[in-house]
Order: sequence, then structure tokens, then C-alpha cells
Amino acid sequence: MNRRRGFTLMELMVALVVVATVATAVYLRGSETVGQIAVLERRTLARWVAENEIERARLARHAAGEEAIPLASGATRRRVMLGGREWSVVATVSATDHPWLRRVEYAVFVLEDGDEFGPVDQVTAFVGRH
Repeated sequence: MNRRRGFTLMELMVALVVVATVATAVYLRGSETVGQIAVLERRTLARWVAENEIERARLARHAAGEEAIPLASGATRRRVMLGGREWSVVATVSATDHPWLRRVEYAVFVLEDGDEFGPVDQVTAFVGRH
């Protein structure tokens, strides 16, 4: 008896369904991962923008030396470039119990095609007289 060895059509169809299912799952996970990476990149850059603004405020206080007066309460908006993107930073200054110490809340928004999205990140810092 000479029997041919190989796969039947049904076995090939089952294998094809299994491969298609695995490929679909991998594709969906891959696109989800790409989306997560984009969100993480945006949040990381927004945090760097906020930290740069904190240091800018602290350095301005340090440069003023003894003549430094406490930050004025209120909100200011400033545009900055970082990572090839334009960002809008809203700094809200409020008084604390200590006369020389101010609480500053930074909200960072990303600007895309003239529209503002966010806040992408928010950071609170304390800036003193010196």
C-alpha cells in the first residue's frame, strides 16, 4: 500500500484560522502599544516643560538676589517650544502662610494646529524669595 502523507484540506483550514487569529491579536496589540507610546511621549515632554518653567521661576528669584519680591498672585500664560512641539503653560500663583513663599501650579497644554489640548500634565511647586 502506497499512502500519500500530507495534510488534509480541513487541517490546512484550521491552521489558517489559528494563524489569522494570532496575527489579528498581534496587530491589535501592536497598534494599542503605538498609541500608548505616543501618549507617554507627550506626557513626558509636558512634564519636562513644567519642570523647566519651575526652574526658570526659581532662577529668576535667585538672580534678583536680595531685591527679590515675592511672586504676584494670579495666573499667567506662556508659550514654549520643546521636542518639536509648541506648548502653552498656565502658571497660577497663590499665597501661602509664609509671606515669602508662593504656591505655583503649572498646567501644560499642547498646541496642535492652533488648538489647545490638555492639560497634558500638571505640577505644583513652591517658589520662595531666594
